[in-house]
Amino acid sequence: MKAVIALGSNLGDRRAHLEAGLAALRTLGPVVPSPLVMETPDESGRGPAYLNTVAVLVTGETDPRRLLEALLRLELGEGRDRSAGRNAPRTLDLDLITTDGPPGSWTWAAPEDLRALGPELSLDLPHPRAFSRPFVLEPWRALSDPGACGGVIPRN
Repeated sequence: MKAVIALGSNLGDRRAHLEAGLAALRTLGPVVPSPLVMETPDESGRGPAYLNTVAVLVTGETDPRRLLEALLRLELGEGRDRSAGRNAPRTLDLDLITTDGPPGSWTWAAPEDLRALGPELSLDLPHPRAFSRPFVLEPWRALSDPGACGGVIPRN
């Protein structure tokens, strides 16, 4: 499966966190990162500016729910603290934007090791806010083949 993943960080050494995130993604399969890293304000107003980038991941995982679980584990492994609540500043944010599979919405019981995130996980593909976020679209467009994920190309 091919997947578009948005990466962001607004705590500590943001560039180092993005590099660590890309390295962590490579444990799931080959990764093609965008050449563009954007700085954007923190939408919550509670933290420093974000650095953002986008990558295409090619993985042997065929279930987008399992891929999301893997991304959540990678975030936790890179020091993401979710106890501060939604939209709190973070070392690493990995958002599953879309895949080359069918779109859809899923809700399922969180695996035991992710229960601290809540009893259920949910996923909407494509990501419901991705196409309104320049910090996703601009790096995605900067990829050499932005349509590499299921023919989905971000709007201009």
